[in-house]
Amino acid sequence: MNMNKSLKKTYFFILTLISLVILSPVFGFKKGGCNHERLMTEAVDRLKKYTLLQDFPLYMKEKKKKDAIEFKKQIITLNRGVKYKFYTVRNTDYEGLPILSIYNNEKMEFLLGITYNANLKKFYNELEFECKTTGNYCLAFNFQDGLEGCGLGVFASLIKE
Repeated sequence: MNMNKSLKKTYFFILTLISLVILSPVFGFKKGGCNHERLMTEAVDRLKKYTLLQDFPLYMKEKKKKDAIEFKKQIITLNRGVKYKFYTVRNTDYEGLPILSIYNNEKMEFLLGITYNANLKKFYNELEFECKTTGNYCLAFNFQDGLEGCGLGVFASLIKE
């Protein structure tokens, strides 16, 4: 009889331990949430002589292997003769590295600039772009290799003195 009680306690202990391991992500033993407010401080610090026009919160789940990489598109209007700055701020709690691209229109027909050179496997901190033609342009955001990511896209213009 004594052995039976001891065996039950051992089973109970093992089941409790297994449950804790399996359920630990549910009870807060995971990365922080995708909090864009805490990324704004870094975004503002990087503005320098530019004026913040708009920020774009980004969050994407990890893509399945067979799926195409997802893009978040944002249509913006740019004015001729104005110099713009585009960049991303990454939440380091997530693996995904943000990539920002700017295209000539929402159909994404012609790439004007990108923060990642796939051939060189090199990231660039920002894009500076002097607009030659007033019109609508498309910003496209994604995370390298389709990994889960959280970040902030930033769109700013140069202050004329």
